[in-house]
Amino acid sequence: MEWLRIRAPARLHLGFIPPTKGSEPAGSAAVAISEPELVMSIRESDEVHVTGAYADEFFSLVSRFIKEYAPGKGVEIRVENAIRRHMGLGSGTRMALSVGMGISRIYGIDADHHEIAEFFGRGRNSRAGLETLINGGFSISFPDGLSIPVHPPDDWSFVIAIPNLAHRFFGNRERMVMRELNRPPQTDDDIAEMLLNAIEKEDIQGTGELLNRLDSMTGKWFGEVQNGDYTDEFIEKTVSFGRRHGAYGAGQSSWGPAVYFLTEAEKANKLRHDIQRFLDRNCGGVSYVSEISKKGICLECDMEMVHVNQKTGEENRILYKS
Repeated sequence: MEWLRIRAPARLHLGFIPPTKGSEPAGSAAVAISEPELVMSIRESDEVHVTGAYADEFFSLVSRFIKEYAPGKGVEIRVENAIRRHMGLGSGTRMALSVGMGISRIYGIDADHHEIAEFFGRGRNSRAGLETLINGGFSISFPDGLSIPVHPPDDWSFVIAIPNLAHRFFGNRERMVMRELNRPPQTDDDIAEMLLNAIEKEDIQGTGELLNRLDSMTGKWFGEVQNGDYTDEFIEKTVSFGRRHGAYGAGQSSWGPAVYFLTEAEKANKLRHDIQRFLDRNCGGVSYVSEISKKGICLECDMEMVHVNQKTGEENRILYKS
């Protein structure tokens, strides 16, 4: 029996890019990261059956998609590794796109990632986060709607900290506050172009400075709904600590509580150690180093072989990658 294995990297949302003209919407910037990664396997079935983390949420997504695109069909899903929900790592979009693209591949449904994202209501606030799932690397979404992927050098890394803080903005509350936001502030600088050029030139210091600027601009824009530049005072302290201890750029990913720190690979472990000690002395949490993912969502066809013990009759199921 063939399985389709799907791997989808998490993302960091680096901020919104303010428009240069009052009539334009805001752009955005995001980056795909290797850790954590959603890993799930899916195959045809007579009914919908899901095992693993967030099984109920996956079941709901599958049921909605099948009802619209493949009535009467079913799938079996094994969630082998999940991205923690509501951390600022893009888990909801990864779940939805993995489900939609997996079912589409299995049943020959002609639906690309844009259609699937629209069906599930993903990517409406920030196109860049969606595009990192397709292309990997950084994605710069210009205020005019154009999204451009760009890949940095291999020796760039992120340290990520997730403080032990409550999740405040997701689901209906997030949709409500996004509707309440005033028009984003304008800028005279083409920050999207500047950020794209800095990454292409492998200028990590320039890139970090622009990420700091985006983080500040986004915080001031969102301040009216999150009661400050960050969703929690401790996030602000964590960002400031990381910048003082060698991060080229730092900020809150999406609504947090995840905080990112851009650095070079050779310096990443030292920075992570310092940040972990800072977390431990305060509200607690975890930190880790992640490479920048070079590719987005991957669909791999696997074959399940069933070996039967002739003495006991016990089945041993093993997945072989084709």
